[in-house]
Amino acid sequence: MQSLRCQARILFSTAASSGRLIRLNLLRNVATGSGTGTGSGTGSGSGFRSRAKLMQKLREWHARAFSNRFLLFTNVGISLTLSCLGDVMEQHLEIYSGEIERFDSLRTSHMATSGVTVGIICHFWYKMLDKRMPGRSMRVVAKKIVLDQLICSPVYISVFFVTLGLLEQKDKHEVWDEIKDKAWKLYAAEWTVWPAAQFINFYWIPTHYRIFYDNIISLGYDVLTSKVKHTKSHIKKIP
Repeated sequence: MQSLRCQARILFSTAASSGRLIRLNLLRNVATGSGTGTGSGTGSGSGFRSRAKLMQKLREWHARAFSNRFLLFTNVGISLTLSCLGDVMEQHLEIYSGEIERFDSLRTSHMATSGVTVGIICHFWYKMLDKRMPGRSMRVVAKKIVLDQLICSPVYISVFFVTLGLLEQKDKHEVWDEIKDKAWKLYAAEWTVWPAAQFINFYWIPTHYRIFYDNIISLGYDVLTSKVKHTKSHIKKIP
């Protein structure tokens, strides 16, 4: 009987020890898992914070760039960049079609400079229109479109040719002859594109985004202006 009790105690002690070992192993596994999860969570949280900081920086940059203080510089930069891009695209088309043999970087720099002068004009033109004719009614929008086509477009095109004429060191007679020969092509193209585009611009687009919208729409038009400007006068490249 005594031996049976001893054996029972031994079995109970062994079972208890095994139970403690199992519990210890479970605790270790849980602790290890928690540590891994915490590390993963920390990494994920760090990545989220980095993205949040980046988005915050972009929002701050956007607000600063399109603020009244910096809007002129932003508009001029946009106009310069897309005028340059339009000429780059046009030159590659001309190289592909065999009209020119190689890329002319000086020509592109001249087109970029014309984008600066035109960007300044458009910046103040839109501000003046909104100051003199506030609101977005159909009547106001229609007036703005008509004035834009009858006043701003001829000025825009003339300044474009005068700027490039000065950069190319042409005299006033050469510049005037080029305006008479080529400006009407650009002006005719304006009437096919810009009334509809400007309806959207004046009706929906806030003033500080108008130059940006204009330049996105006019990227194809910038290709055309480059083509018309650099087409020889005696060769009719554009119908």
